[in-house]
Amino acid sequence: MTILQLVVTLTGGALIAVLGRFFFRARPATEAVEVQGAQEVRITVNGGYSPNSARARTGMPLRIAFDRQEAGDCSARVVFPDLAVSHWLAPQATTVIELTVDRPGTFGFACGMNMIRGSLIVEGDPPAGSSTTHVASTEAGPASAEGEEDAEAAARRAEVGQLTRRLIVGVLLSVPILVAVMADEFLMATWVPGVLLDRWVQLAMIAPVMFWVGWPIHRTGWLALDHRAADMNSLITLGTTAAFGYSALVTMAPGLVPMEVREVYFEAVG
Repeated sequence: MTILQLVVTLTGGALIAVLGRFFFRARPATEAVEVQGAQEVRITVNGGYSPNSARARTGMPLRIAFDRQEAGDCSARVVFPDLAVSHWLAPQATTVIELTVDRPGTFGFACGMNMIRGSLIVEGDPPAGSSTTHVASTEAGPASAEGEEDAEAAARRAEVGQLTRRLIVGVLLSVPILVAVMADEFLMATWVPGVLLDRWVQLAMIAPVMFWVGWPIHRTGWLALDHRAADMNSLITLGTTAAFGYSALVTMAPGLVPMEVREVYFEAVG
């Protein structure tokens, strides 16, 4: 083994150790604060739950304030399956869920898609003669069941409209590159316009797809990694970032890459 190979191997091992510690190191649960006879805890929702673990006591009213700082559909609802609680979280707003848990245990909560997760740790002896969980929920500001449904539907329509616009732009820019590359490589087609096979043209067309069309995925994916809750968005953003970055390098500075591996993958990114 050469010195360079040894350095690369040790560097890779160190990076794996750092990532392992980041993802698997235990994080302490946040203690609920007692305020006027009730417990309060605040959880930020932004690509994950922060903190993702809260500790409370049995038998005392608990108010959990979910500060949702995003508008993606993934985190639109929080579900406590063991407590039979499911509540919509308004985008860019704080929603307070009130409950009293009369039994100790660890009660998980997750988004409606079960992609981001947290836990509520309840400790202490249950009140005498009680084995039930009382739950009530309130949202900051005036709200009713009908109003909540209307607000949720409106938020969903707004998100669908925004994603539809991104999808249309993505299709218009990606499909010509995809068809041209596939036809040229696999069908040896002679009708493919040469301009669509030009790497600079591909870079110019796919860059907006990568950074604007894919922004909701990238934002959620990187935030999920930051919260140690990698999901499908994380997988997509890691893959497309690697493919786009490598293809851009090959296009702009091909001399830095060996001749036999100077392929670009813009169509895959799109």
